[in-house]
Amino acid sequence: MRSRAAHGSLSAMPAARSLRIRPVARPAGKRGFAKRALGFAKHALGSARRALPEGAGPGFPLLWVACLAAAALMIVTGGFGTGALPLGPRAAFWLLLMGWNALKWQALFAWGVRKPGDWPRVALLGAIPLNLPLPFEIQLCGALIGQSMRAMPFEVWISAAAISAGIFGVCAVVARILLRRMRPVRADTGLLARARVAAGDLAAIEAEDHYCRIHRRDGRSALVHYRFGDALKEVAGLDGLQVHRGAWVVAEAVEGAERAGRKWRLRLAGGGSVPVSATHAPAARARGWLRGRGNP
Repeated sequence: MRSRAAHGSLSAMPAARSLRIRPVARPAGKRGFAKRALGFAKHALGSARRALPEGAGPGFPLLWVACLAAAALMIVTGGFGTGALPLGPRAAFWLLLMGWNALKWQALFAWGVRKPGDWPRVALLGAIPLNLPLPFEIQLCGALIGQSMRAMPFEVWISAAAISAGIFGVCAVVARILLRRMRPVRADTGLLARARVAAGDLAAIEAEDHYCRIHRRDGRSALVHYRFGDALKEVAGLDGLQVHRGAWVVAEAVEGAERAGRKWRLRLAGGGSVPVSATHAPAARARGWLRGRGNP
């Protein structure tokens, strides 16, 4: 009868059966452990973000912010039956669990995302393999804070899918808003206005003496009398990269790379190409662009 009553109290909470927590003896220094766990999570966040190559994929800061916000919500509300835990262990549990899962997703994005369009596809492909070990991870995080936890796999996976959808939905909405704010590029008197090229149609800008050649994503180009340095300032708000002393490309327009000896050229949407200098090759390689074919 006692076990039935306990089960009934957990069932009364929304999705509480995903986590069944049996408190064990609290070891000495619990508050100290919670503080150390929080410090470790902050340190891991900083280290992971510094380790990523710049521009490796979109959404990394947003991913961490959204995961930390979800952890904070679970800590405050005691979500999924964790309200039975004291505040310190509860905070440590959710920071460990959400931090570890954010790190897994971030590693996946760093590996598979090369341009903003890759992000939804990689997120969808990684949903099942990255969420499968969640029941074991819940038990492990519980053990680390001194609590015995039993997770119901199917309920955990359903809840994880819902939380992941919410996190990535927020990331997608915020990213879209930020991209819209960065789109304007002095449309009245700037280089693109003179070339009559919309920011969304731009593929690359290449310097030719005192002119700039504007490459479009449909393969056409326009030559405008303009300083390349001024052009770089105007497109600073777009997702792109300078790859040569006289060449700048839009990230979404890069379709591959070709190598001849030690020299690289990036292939652009529309059939054009621009050179990559040795100085800027490391940044282009960090983006994952220098993986093309050619002579060794």
